[in-house]
Amino acid sequence: MVHKRYDDKSRLIADMDEYKLTDGAEVIVYREDQWHEDVAVILRGQEGAFEELKPLIAFTALHLCEMDFMAQKYSGLYGGDGKFDEHFEAAYIRLVPPEEIRLTYFGAVENTEFDVVFWYGGDGLLLKSFGMEKNIPADWDM
Repeated sequence: MVHKRYDDKSRLIADMDEYKLTDGAEVIVYREDQWHEDVAVILRGQEGAFEELKPLIAFTALHLCEMDFMAQKYSGLYGGDGKFDEHFEAAYIRLVPPEEIRLTYFGAVENTEFDVVFWYGGDGLLLKSFGMEKNIPADWDM
């Protein structure tokens, strides 16, 4: 089953003027609630480009729910037990400009970590890899 998570507008930070770069090179884009920890974009090594990356950070924040939804859907269609939302939560995001967003999930039930990679562009967001599954075709959900 797929659930909409990370869609609480009061917790989502999409206004570029509100972004603050912490000493740990993190920018919080979703504030924690009773079910989820903060979700941050990690800019380690990219701190000097913080101002230039703000539009991409905002895009990522605004599409966090959509990316999580795609990850849940992919998991359900291709081998998951339908409990992705109970077993994994978004931990942090890394940006690889100009077109890659890496959403890292942590296991809530078992100690694990994996990346779900999206490409963005004129066609919107495309799921490109899910953990060890690479080169996912654009029509995976047909």
